[in-house]
Amino acid sequence: MNNTIKRFTFLLLNIFLGPYVFSQNNFDVSIQGLIPNDSIRVIAQKSVELRQEKWVSSTTGQALVSFDLASGEWAIFLDATGYYFPTAQVVTIPDESNTSFELIPATGNNFNYTWQDDESYVGHATQVYINEPTEIVVLNDTVPVPSDYSSIKLRNEYGVVLSNAEEEWSNDLSYRLYKMFESLPSDPYGEGSGVNFESGENLIGVFTLSNLVLADDLEITTVDGVKNGRVGIDAFTYATPQIVTVDGIKGKFYSKRLYRVVVNFLSNFGADDAVINWIAQERFGIRFMLPDQETEDLMGEDSSNFQEFFNSEKMEILTMFEELPEGFHKQEGLQYLVRRVNGQVNPIYPLAAAIAWTFRNTIEFMSVAFTGEINDTRRLILHEKAHFLWEFSFDQELKDDWIEIGGWFEDPTSSSGWSTTQTTGFVSPYAHDINPNEDMAESVANYLMNPDLLNTVSVQKYEFIRDRIMHGTRYVAMIPEELTFTVYNLFPDYTFPGKVTKLEIEVTGESEEDKQVTVKATLNSIDPAQDGASGGYIRMSSSTGTIHDMWMQPQNGQSLDSVLIGTTTFSKLEKSGYWNLARFRVFDQVGNQRFENTATLGWKLFIDNPLEDIIPPSWNYDIQTEVVEGYFTPDYDTQPSNEQEGVFMKAIKYAYSVYDNSPMLRTITRIFHPSPSDPEAELYEKQIQGKPSTWDTPEWETDYNSNKNFEQYLAIPEWFPSGYYALSQVNMQDLGGNYSYTYFVVDTTDFNIPPYRALSLFKDVRDSIYVETPYPDYIKPELDLNNITIIAEPTNPEAPNGETRVDISMIARALSDFPGHESGLAT
Repeated sequence: MNNTIKRFTFLLLNIFLGPYVFSQNNFDVSIQGLIPNDSIRVIAQKSVELRQEKWVSSTTGQALVSFDLASGEWAIFLDATGYYFPTAQVVTIPDESNTSFELIPATGNNFNYTWQDDESYVGHATQVYINEPTEIVVLNDTVPVPSDYSSIKLRNEYGVVLSNAEEEWSNDLSYRLYKMFESLPSDPYGEGSGVNFESGENLIGVFTLSNLVLADDLEITTVDGVKNGRVGIDAFTYATPQIVTVDGIKGKFYSKRLYRVVVNFLSNFGADDAVINWIAQERFGIRFMLPDQETEDLMGEDSSNFQEFFNSEKMEILTMFEELPEGFHKQEGLQYLVRRVNGQVNPIYPLAAAIAWTFRNTIEFMSVAFTGEINDTRRLILHEKAHFLWEFSFDQELKDDWIEIGGWFEDPTSSSGWSTTQTTGFVSPYAHDINPNEDMAESVANYLMNPDLLNTVSVQKYEFIRDRIMHGTRYVAMIPEELTFTVYNLFPDYTFPGKVTKLEIEVTGESEEDKQVTVKATLNSIDPAQDGASGGYIRMSSSTGTIHDMWMQPQNGQSLDSVLIGTTTFSKLEKSGYWNLARFRVFDQVGNQRFENTATLGWKLFIDNPLEDIIPPSWNYDIQTEVVEGYFTPDYDTQPSNEQEGVFMKAIKYAYSVYDNSPMLRTITRIFHPSPSDPEAELYEKQIQGKPSTWDTPEWETDYNSNKNFEQYLAIPEWFPSGYYALSQVNMQDLGGNYSYTYFVVDTTDFNIPPYRALSLFKDVRDSIYVETPYPDYIKPELDLNNITIIAEPTNPEAPNGETRVDISMIARALSDFPGHESGLAT
């Protein structure tokens, strides 16, 4: 890389990087051993939001740089390519006013580091808490109901008529349905709106009862202009609170399942905006924002970066909010829900599926929040809601007590500003990696969605949330008996993998070559069969934010071992210098996990890469889009080498170029559907990716300081949507691990890129292209919920040892408005 261009870029970053903290505390950093006319970066960090960076050079070998720092602990880092130096120094402001570093030129030799524990692993948890099945004993039935009382009240107050056409309504079931209508904030249809059977005036709909298992417990059809709801009888289980004992504790036990049925019926599964917006505002004090000027002002971006929530997304959000205790329904500080357009990531936090912007009173959701496993979506909704509890509802005493339980302490060497001394007791790696706020949000979400998981890893956190936050409210997962099976395991594994007590890191490779990095971790182990690990995962991060991941396997080649080893290759173009440990997780075969960080083990990894590339790819603003025809593989994004291997169909060709000073790995083109032929269709983005045109040629590895050309095809089978296909984003990645993103917007003047992200974020005018298909498929696939079979049998029936073969059979089908032209089932 040209050194002049490199340093000019650094100077721009120094001018714009922020946010800065201005104070009266001047702090000096002196540098010794700097090669004349060379330059290095000096970083002062309190957390990811409180970080200052300055570049310094010298003609004498000595340099001095000054910062204005707020009071508290700060970490002082160096980023000096071609030098060895201390990884960080922690200083306390204003008690300390200066520090110094001495640089030693890197030799280019192999790097080795070994850390050995001093028995500080003593005191770390070794075994999970063993959950017993929750025992629920019903002490009394629901309140006696007057004959025909509820059906009359439903008809007169809510315009709902009960039909016995399939199953007969009992007084008890009609009463539960009436109480669910009554539980809504107020009557949106006005008092005394009873049905006039002659004119049909005020008739909201008809409910029929079914003994079958129904998707969402409800089917809606329209007969002679009247909405008919067929509701599954399972939805009425515990719909009215009953007095029970749960594990010996007396209380009320109830389910919100029927609430979802009523809201789905009133809103036609979220399609009736008036009903949905009324419930959202009256019950939860929130608004589903539209892509308009108000959202643009709220988020500070062009409104075309956002879209309306899909109906199913609104229903999931309202249902999860309803599951929280009544006192948390209208949450102080939370007013707006915003949905980013399909295919786009947030420009500041590109890895986030959702973000709680507490200072904006807003939760922002990305499309990825709704495209994964449904329980992950529900957990995420609760997680983001919990951030507003932390910000607006919890007092400092409660926060301090939670911090103490989690072993949290402020750590300026961590990008989040926090670390924990604990290696277990967290429901997810994310809860362990960031800060006590994220730990709380993850724990609260799992308290509702998966209480056994939270109770298993930390009884203390489970009881804290139950007693201090939920005020005794408990959640129990009720699974139909026919969907459960038993495993008679004689040797269940409740033991965490042992604490890491020794870490050995070796780096081999010449300065201007790729580096081979080997990490060997030794666990505290008595018997590897009990406390060994089946694998490990390490995420490493550089001072510029690039990441590198590595997986580890048992050294003995078996399923479990007390020694894990992993090897990975760092490109010669990746960031030079020290790489920090961002995440370290060890796990066994049944999912017991232990989390490590730099507070619980020693870590030092130095990569000597004088050829480092820290400048991300640059968008060239030359994209061309056209509809073509040709033969494509079943993956719909690759042209086969001969016609016999493909299918003839339409395709959209995307051609563009990207400038980069090093070879590029790939780009990802992300496409969405702004106006399908069915406006009610819920279609998520489509992604295609590809290598540069030189990828398969000898020139690829020497393709420096040049434009890289890309041609990518989105093949359009006959069942793809009809309508406009629009670009929302292109992601770009080079061999140095640098990422950049191009956002396609309607009005580029309303999308302001922060100056410190000017090298990695680009904006271009959104374009779209029309494609018509003969048989567009907009209907979601269907699972037969009444035809699921589970067979579980011991693999050794004569002497069962717990190993069990489980066969699950189910029937699913693809549907279409054009019978015979269904898209088919993918997974």
